[in-house]
Amino acid sequence: MIYDGDSIMAALRSSALRFGEKACLVTPDRTVSFAAFYDLVCGTAEHLRATGIARGDRVAILDIDSIEHLVALYAAAALEAIAVPLNYRQRPVEIEYQLGNSGARLLLAGDRYLAPMQPLAPMLEFGIEPIRPFVAAAETRGAGAVRFLGTGSRSPFLICYTSGTTGRPKGAVLEQRTLWLRSLKYNLEFGFTPEDRLHCGFPMFHIGGLVYSLAAVMRGASLLILPQFQLEPTMAAVRDLGATFLATVPTMLSLMTQSPDFGPDYFGRLRLIMYGGAPMNPTLLRTIMSAYRGEMVQSFGSTEDLPQTLLMPADHRAALASAPERLSSIGRPPFGVEFAILDGAGRPVPQGTVGEIATRSGTNMAGYWQLPEETARTLKDGWMLGGDLGYVDADGFVHLAGRKKDMIIRGGENIYPIEVENLLALLPGVADCAVIGLPDAHWGEIVVAVVVSRDRTLDAATVIAHCRQSLASYRCPEKVLFRDELPRNSLGKTDRQALLRSIAEPAAG
Repeated sequence: MIYDGDSIMAALRSSALRFGEKACLVTPDRTVSFAAFYDLVCGTAEHLRATGIARGDRVAILDIDSIEHLVALYAAAALEAIAVPLNYRQRPVEIEYQLGNSGARLLLAGDRYLAPMQPLAPMLEFGIEPIRPFVAAAETRGAGAVRFLGTGSRSPFLICYTSGTTGRPKGAVLEQRTLWLRSLKYNLEFGFTPEDRLHCGFPMFHIGGLVYSLAAVMRGASLLILPQFQLEPTMAAVRDLGATFLATVPTMLSLMTQSPDFGPDYFGRLRLIMYGGAPMNPTLLRTIMSAYRGEMVQSFGSTEDLPQTLLMPADHRAALASAPERLSSIGRPPFGVEFAILDGAGRPVPQGTVGEIATRSGTNMAGYWQLPEETARTLKDGWMLGGDLGYVDADGFVHLAGRKKDMIIRGGENIYPIEVENLLALLPGVADCAVIGLPDAHWGEIVVAVVVSRDRTLDAATVIAHCRQSLASYRCPEKVLFRDELPRNSLGKTDRQALLRSIAEPAAG
């Protein structure tokens, strides 16, 4: 097979040869060099092959962030298998669907998930393996005995599930080369160096965690890995272990401002903080920038394409000096991204006019797993149409104007109302319902259910408990409002804007 320099293993092998014993992965308890990481990935790939995993097979991974999690992801790439990173916040019924839909043959699971996942083992040809012993066994047997070179950059590398407007999650298929190019763009735009130490507050099942991890490995920077985001332990590790870059969502920044230790020293050696994944409150951003000595950058994009726009450090400085309106924008297209605002017929709209955000970049997904019609609606003539609405101002900065499909973004997690609505409809006593997102200073948005009760016996606690049986907690309503009826448009569909106004107006009064 011909060597392919745009593949995941080519990037890992190159860094191993170049940086050798330099620290690659750092945890509070362990450090792994670039050379050792490459050996560990090769050994784990050989272990996967001995298990029966072959090119094109799907390997699901369910774990908190860990060295083993990253090793397993890259080991799948070495075989040109497809990794399926699963959101550990989900309920077993959600994971069951994704395992079945992807056709995963093996699940590598962290300790805390082994027992809850056991009922799903019969649907997996090779069952469920505990991820840490699986990787440790490869290391013990002599990791790196087989040297995997870079091959198959156009082969699918990941199936990343996102919530679907039909109530079923969609699996975005990303090729190896796609992740390689996304990571390259961040390296170019953010100026990472081998002296940097990166920590990503996005988990490894999230596209942000996946891209920034690869960006660090490609550039020879060290990657700080912590199990999960917990404000004070995370920030203590950021300071103690010398992180220079931190990727966050606005909710994390909001928590920082509430810490009694908030101030310049709170950020340690951080030189660059990236925020994204949710709308940013300009007041919160100014509060952070009043104490933090380093630079800020905003990244806007999605699993389907990333980054689509960047609000760079110079833009933040200009906003504080003389252009405050820039803090309400999501920036401008970065290197290698062709950007457009299109109308319903796919034609560019005039500057200042709201339309759908579209990008052509070479880094968009290959499509949705087993959803050709949904893929065709999203990928058109090279354009990626993600459903976000926006406009471009006179200076070329992009401003969001809403979401075409009414997506709710809570703390960086995407939630589609119809997914929750379909579940609410199964609750006895619900005559009608709508799910909307309302602004929240902490989470960006929260999920709110508006319910029409058949006999007026339902209460909020019952509605929320019903949702929690089947959905991850962050997808469940945090508030329940009861109405006699829902506003509808001329086609009989729920008028969400009228509903939002009916809720906002009493609050304002």
